[in-house]
Amino acid sequence: MDDAQLIAEAEMSPCVGVCKSDEVTGWCYGCGRTDEEINDWQEYDEAFREDLIAPLKERVKTLIARRKAERGGGKSGGRRGRGRVAKD
Repeated sequence: MDDAQLIAEAEMSPCVGVCKSDEVTGWCYGCGRTDEEINDWQEYDEAFREDLIAPLKERVKTLIARRKAERGGGKSGGRRGRGRVAKD
Protein backbone atom coordinates (compact mmCIF):
# COMPACT_ATOMS: atom_id res chain seq x y z
CA MET A 1 0.00 0.00 0.00
CA ASP A 2 1.46 3.39 -0.93
CA ASP A 3 1.40 6.54 1.23
CA ALA A 4 -1.69 8.01 -0.46
CA GLN A 5 -3.66 4.81 0.17
CA LEU A 6 -2.56 4.73 3.82
CA ILE A 7 -3.63 8.34 4.31
CA ALA A 8 -7.01 7.67 2.68
CA GLU A 9 -7.53 4.60 4.87
CA ALA A 10 -6.50 6.47 8.02
CA GLU A 11 -9.03 9.19 7.26
CA MET A 12 -11.74 6.52 7.35
CA SER A 13 -10.78 5.55 10.88
CA PRO A 14 -13.29 6.11 13.71
CA CYS A 15 -10.53 7.81 15.73
CA VAL A 16 -11.59 11.14 17.25
CA GLY A 17 -8.22 12.02 18.78
CA VAL A 18 -9.08 11.02 22.36
CA CYS A 19 -6.62 8.19 22.79
CA LYS A 20 -7.04 6.94 26.36
CA SER A 21 -8.08 3.37 27.06
CA ASP A 22 -10.27 2.20 29.91
CA GLU A 23 -8.37 -0.11 32.26
CA VAL A 24 -11.33 -2.47 32.76
CA THR A 25 -12.59 -3.01 29.21
CA GLY A 26 -9.59 -1.88 27.17
CA TRP A 27 -11.89 0.32 25.07
CA CYS A 28 -10.73 3.75 23.98
CA TYR A 29 -12.78 6.58 25.53
CA GLY A 30 -12.79 8.39 22.19
CA CYS A 31 -13.60 5.78 19.57
CA GLY A 32 -14.49 2.68 21.60
CA ARG A 33 -11.94 0.38 19.97
CA THR A 34 -9.44 -1.83 21.79
CA ASP A 35 -5.70 -1.37 21.29
CA GLU A 36 -5.70 -4.45 19.07
CA GLU A 37 -8.57 -3.10 16.95
CA ILE A 38 -6.77 0.23 16.61
CA ASN A 39 -3.45 -1.38 15.67
CA ASP A 40 -5.04 -3.79 13.16
CA TRP A 41 -7.50 -1.29 11.63
CA GLN A 42 -5.53 -0.89 8.39
CA GLU A 43 -5.49 -4.67 7.91
CA TYR A 44 -9.26 -5.17 8.24
CA ASP A 45 -11.42 -5.46 5.15
CA GLU A 46 -14.41 -3.15 4.62
CA ALA A 47 -16.99 -5.69 5.82
CA PHE A 48 -15.10 -6.36 9.05
CA ARG A 49 -14.71 -2.64 9.70
CA GLU A 50 -18.44 -2.06 9.25
CA ASP A 51 -19.20 -4.87 11.71
CA LEU A 52 -16.73 -3.40 14.18
CA ILE A 53 -18.03 0.17 13.84
CA ALA A 54 -21.59 -0.85 14.72
CA PRO A 55 -21.04 -1.30 18.51
CA LEU A 56 -18.51 1.51 19.01
CA LYS A 57 -20.97 4.27 19.96
CA GLU A 58 -22.52 2.02 22.61
CA ARG A 59 -19.08 1.15 23.97
CA VAL A 60 -18.26 4.85 24.39
CA LYS A 61 -21.66 5.55 25.98
CA THR A 62 -21.06 2.68 28.42
CA LEU A 63 -17.63 4.03 29.36
CA ILE A 64 -18.92 7.55 29.89
CA ALA A 65 -21.89 6.38 31.98
CA ARG A 66 -19.68 4.21 34.18
CA ARG A 67 -17.14 6.99 34.63
CA LYS A 68 -19.87 9.46 35.62
CA ALA A 69 -21.28 6.94 38.11
CA GLU A 70 -17.83 6.44 39.62
CA ARG A 71 -17.50 10.19 40.03
CA GLY A 72 -20.81 10.57 41.80
CA GLY A 73 -23.24 10.72 38.91
CA GLY A 74 -21.58 13.55 37.03
CA LYS A 75 -23.31 16.16 39.18
CA SER A 76 -20.25 18.39 39.31
CA GLY A 77 -20.34 19.03 35.57
CA GLY A 78 -16.77 17.92 35.11
CA ARG A 79 -13.65 20.00 35.59
CA ARG A 80 -15.09 23.05 33.93
CA GLY A 81 -18.22 22.93 36.06
CA ARG A 82 -16.54 22.72 39.47
CA GLY A 83 -16.97 25.78 41.58
CA ARG A 84 -19.24 27.53 39.16
CA VAL A 85 -22.40 29.22 40.24
CA ALA A 86 -25.48 28.08 38.32
CA LYS A 87 -27.18 30.75 36.21
CA ASP A 88 -30.88 31.32 36.77
